[in-house]
Amino acid sequence: MKSDLAISDYLNEVHTDWLESRESFPKNVYLKHYWPIPFFGNPATALVATVGVNPSSGEFAQGRKWKDVQSAKDWKLRLKNYFKGEVPAHRWFGTWSAGLDLLGVSYAAGTAAHVDVSYRPTKAMLRNRTTDHAEFRHMIDRDVAWLFQLLPLCPNLRGLLVFGPVVRSDGTTESLAAFFRNNASRHGVKVSPDNGVCREVNGQPDWNFFIHEVTALETEDVTDTVLENLTQHRQILLGKLHLKSK
Repeated sequence: MKSDLAISDYLNEVHTDWLESRESFPKNVYLKHYWPIPFFGNPATALVATVGVNPSSGEFAQGRKWKDVQSAKDWKLRLKNYFKGEVPAHRWFGTWSAGLDLLGVSYAAGTAAHVDVSYRPTKAMLRNRTTDHAEFRHMIDRDVAWLFQLLPLCPNLRGLLVFGPVVRSDGTTESLAAFFRNNASRHGVKVSPDNGVCREVNGQPDWNFFIHEVTALETEDVTDTVLENLTQHRQILLGKLHLKSK
């Protein structure tokens, strides 16, 4: 597929960028052995993508077999087949998987994928007191360019599901959806008041999709928040995804 080739070429560029910038964020990127992860799953076939800030350093824990990835080819296959491999997906994806099921899509089926603002695993953004927030913010401000470069390469993409905060340099937070919207224009992307997203080439829309923000509830349980929000907005989201309710 043309999109598979385009994403493979994109990953070549990500890999080069990673090699050239590995030492740029020493206060937060502490793993000796890791690979860059701009996405999990197959964005070439995804109808919807969940969005996170950056991959968990726990992804590279012993037993997850990342040391078996010895080449760029291995790495690309691991990303694409992440939800189909012998190593179970990181437990973090359990919440989104339950929510995606309400919409009739899934990571395993290739109708959903996950993308991150930065491809670098770091210390926990908020829970780890030693995380340098100014450096973390500099990292995501820099690396978000790769997310905006990836999105046009996803031909079936119809929407993004976004949840949670992202840290500012001073340690305060803003919503990840707001961060996406605020950074869109400097990457040639327009966000409309109704959260439609598009890029124009020669004055004509080149690609477009929607952003849906899962807003926080009073409960601190992330899974409850995601499920309640997606249940509440399910029919609207199914319509935007052009999917029928089961």
